[in-house]
Amino acid sequence: MPDSLTQNAWDAHPVIRWLMTDGRRILGSNEFLEGFAFCLRQAGIDVTRITTGVPILHQQIFSFTGLWQLSKGASERLYRADSGQSASLENSPIKIAYDGKPVRCRLTVSSDEAEFPIVKDLRRVGITDYIVLPVPFADGTNKALSLATTRINGFSDSEVVLFAAMMPAFSFNLEVQVLRRTARTLLDTYVGRQSGGRVFDGQIKRGMGETIRAAIWLCDLRGFTGLSEAQPRDALIEMLNKYFGPMCDAVEANNGEVLKFIGDAMLAIFPVEHDAAVACRHALSAARTAQNALANENRIRAGEGLPQINYGIALHIGDVIYGNIGSDTRLDFTVIGPAVNLATRIESLCKELNRSLLLSTDFVRTSGVVAESLGEFVLKGIAAKQRVFAVPA
Repeated sequence: MPDSLTQNAWDAHPVIRWLMTDGRRILGSNEFLEGFAFCLRQAGIDVTRITTGVPILHQQIFSFTGLWQLSKGASERLYRADSGQSASLENSPIKIAYDGKPVRCRLTVSSDEAEFPIVKDLRRVGITDYIVLPVPFADGTNKALSLATTRINGFSDSEVVLFAAMMPAFSFNLEVQVLRRTARTLLDTYVGRQSGGRVFDGQIKRGMGETIRAAIWLCDLRGFTGLSEAQPRDALIEMLNKYFGPMCDAVEANNGEVLKFIGDAMLAIFPVEHDAAVACRHALSAARTAQNALANENRIRAGEGLPQINYGIALHIGDVIYGNIGSDTRLDFTVIGPAVNLATRIESLCKELNRSLLLSTDFVRTSGVVAESLGEFVLKGIAAKQRVFAVPA
């Protein structure tokens, strides 16, 4: 690493100047990597390949890497935390960088059996010099930056010094991007993809929201009180996950958004974008997908002598208030309104009518689905009787 005097001199370099000015205004990781590569090449550094390696906070993904290639541009790759990926990482220069140490591989020398697998891959595509540097973050961890070239003699000594000198500025940019990604990941996970995006974009004032039209999904687990008293804690949590998992997967696979879990109930919406009938069809498709998945799960549970997962789903469509409600210090981004109340009341009929899926009159009328009328019912808190429908098996 350069000493402070040398660092001050390097700060005038166009690459470091770009990292400290224009680079800081680029928030997208791919766009930043494109700009960074362009800046290096404009400065005469014959870089052919750049990657960033970042372990991230996510329940299913261990890390993401940005990849820029001279002939292909920038892209992003996600890696799941499985045994295969863990073993691959252990035998990688990226892991060494994560541990705070730089790695340089000159690929023009003869192959060594002990070399990293990636070195063999890079040699095959003409890479001559490969440098991996630790990127220090404020929390004491290190991420990774790799740079590679096909230049015959590899990187020059002055370029290697530049790479070390630019690391504080590069680290700042990468950390900002990772913090934004982490925040968005947490919002998507705990608030929902669309709602999380709105919160992330600044819709955080109490009362801020809008009226939207949406198909409304409300599902509830039957007999949960009895199960919670009879089942051990771990078995109960496992059952809830087996129930919520197919419900959430079905909603998200059909352009819906899970807004919240309320004990053993789940509220989701399918916003109307252009055609209300399309939103209804998405909601109905999600319900059928969830029914099929849970039917299969119940067959497995029956074979293992486990309690069945009995549930009800209600589908309705209407106008809802979509936004922030709560106190000055605790907000919930959700939907409220008479349409949500009606969906809740219709779902409460599922047990009484021994049905796992019920549809409102408005939903049937809007969607055009062929449905069987089950009659009119008085629902708590709803002034007029409501006709409910079931979809023929």
